[in-house]
Amino acid sequence: MRNSAIIVLSMLLAAAIISGSILYKKYLDTKDVILISEKKVVGLNQKVIQLNQETSALHNQIRKNAERLKELDSARERISELEETMRILKEDLAEEKKTKGATVTELQERLQDSQSHIRYLEEEIAREQQESQQLHGQLLDLKGEKASTETRMVQTKSTYEALISDLKQQIEEKEVTIKAFEEKISVTFVDRILFDFGKASISPEGKTILKKVGEILKNVQGRQIRVLGHTDNIPILPEYQHRFASNWELSAARAAAIVRDFEKKIGLDPRNLEAVGRSFYDPIASNETDKGRAQNRRVEIIIAPKIE
Repeated sequence: MRNSAIIVLSMLLAAAIISGSILYKKYLDTKDVILISEKKVVGLNQKVIQLNQETSALHNQIRKNAERLKELDSARERISELEETMRILKEDLAEEKKTKGATVTELQERLQDSQSHIRYLEEEIAREQQESQQLHGQLLDLKGEKASTETRMVQTKSTYEALISDLKQQIEEKEVTIKAFEEKISVTFVDRILFDFGKASISPEGKTILKKVGEILKNVQGRQIRVLGHTDNIPILPEYQHRFASNWELSAARAAAIVRDFEKKIGLDPRNLEAVGRSFYDPIASNETDKGRAQNRRVEIIIAPKIE
């Protein structure tokens, strides 16, 4: 009797250890996603700090430009005075042409120099104002990019956590694997929970699972949803070749069936959907064993930012 109790306690302890390991792995995966997101936000914050410093320098330059504008106004006043002096001199020029000719020439030269200096100041101010506008535009673009990236990261995290929660049972039974890479999420299903052997029509269990996934994806904005069908390297049996000539047709038909289900049953925008058949040319395990072939027979859903 005592030995039976010990055996039962051992089995319970082993189950608790396995369950703890699974939960710890999920915690590490989610922690990695958050760390990657935080690193990217830190990088963007550094860029914003750098642009803020450049903007501060630009404001100093604008202040200097204001001082130059004052200098420009002063120069214009001097020009006005010189022009008035020249007018007076020209009136007296008829009588005192010989004695005042040199003075008029000097005033004309000074007037030309002042006008050249004014043009130089105006060109400098225009150039620096243009540079200021460009830097301000870059700052606004970077702030917008940062806000957009943060929004996408929050959305990715929310989608990932929702998938983990809704597919918890399938994950624990190793029927579904979910991974996140920065702004991309990959959901991989073993084929047996979505399709019967050698068929491309979704099973009742598969429809239930895909409905959970589809309802989550309805809340995803600005993402491309790619469905990839994969097979093992075993040729299609003769009795099924009238429907699928090869693994190409089978993998593509399964991907298309899921995309069609997302569009018709869930209401996802078909412009964001893509169906791809990969046959057996993208294995994740060896096709030399039954276990490896079972892993290779899968459907993968990838949620990633759109490529502009």
